[in-house]
Amino acid sequence: MFKLNDKDYDETTLSNKGKAIYQKLIKLGEQKSDLDIIVNYWTAQLQSEIPKEETKEELKEVKAEEIKTVNGTAE
Repeated sequence: MFKLNDKDYDETTLSNKGKAIYQKLIKLGEQKSDLDIIVNYWTAQLQSEIPKEETKEELKEVKAEEIKTVNGTAE
């Protein structure tokens, strides 16, 4: 059984051409699922390579340290 346009059908009643098309759609669905897994993997790999953003507080601390160093007041 399969559903198409909100209607249930029995694939055994399809013509030979219909059965071949149905099998191709099943295979494409499986391949799409495999590709989704691969896309998710590579997306995660890319995300792990993106530099971490520094918070505003961290940026303020770095800037304050740079100012102290320039003014010669660094400890």
